[in-house]
Amino acid sequence: MGGTFAFVDESGNHDLDTSKLGSSGFLVVCSIIIAEKDLPRAYELAGGMRTRHFQSGEIKSSRLKSKDADRRKRILVDLAELPLKLYFTVVDKSRVYHL
Repeated sequence: MGGTFAFVDESGNHDLDTSKLGSSGFLVVCSIIIAEKDLPRAYELAGGMRTRHFQSGEIKSSRLKSKDADRRKRILVDLAELPLKLYFTVVDKSRVYHL
């Protein structure tokens, strides 16, 4: 029986006072869960996806134009082929109880 790997990344910050300069309205945490046996294939597919859609470097959504829906769709179709599971937690900080 093989292991399982989790890769976690966040967007936003933990500060609940969203009126502060630089504070975001949301905190998003994404976890990628992948079986050890699927890691080589996932890296291979992700590398091809990076080359096709981002040329080089890190895959970042900030490099996508908001109006380029066709490109976003192509990327999502490629992501769906990866042997992994995605889990997201999204916190709307305006709805968090403040004392």
